[in-house]
Amino acid sequence: MFVATNQITIKKGNGDDLESRFGEQRGVQDQEGFLGFEMWRLNKDEETEEYLIVTHWESEEANLAWIRSDSFKQAHAGPHPDYILGGEFKTYTIRLSRAPKLPRAS
Repeated sequence: MFVATNQITIKKGNGDDLESRFGEQRGVQDQEGFLGFEMWRLNKDEETEEYLIVTHWESEEANLAWIRSDSFKQAHAGPHPDYILGGEFKTYTIRLSRAPKLPRAS
């Protein structure tokens, strides 16, 4: 499994708007190889807010196909909100994963 993240720092007080924007379905859910999306907010009380956008993919190739797609270009078109202070994109390959044990049958 392949994971892509984007750490986004925004001006404090704009989290609701950013969450609303990411809440809109913009095509990624229909992309072949897409496995899931999560939006995490860092728990801190400072002068900025920080979010981590996490997408799960079957492979790096599936993620690259999304980035090159017309749907991606449309989802990221237009001016970015002025409250976004910066972002950092990273990718990971999952090497180990665990899930909880299933409950025993009675």
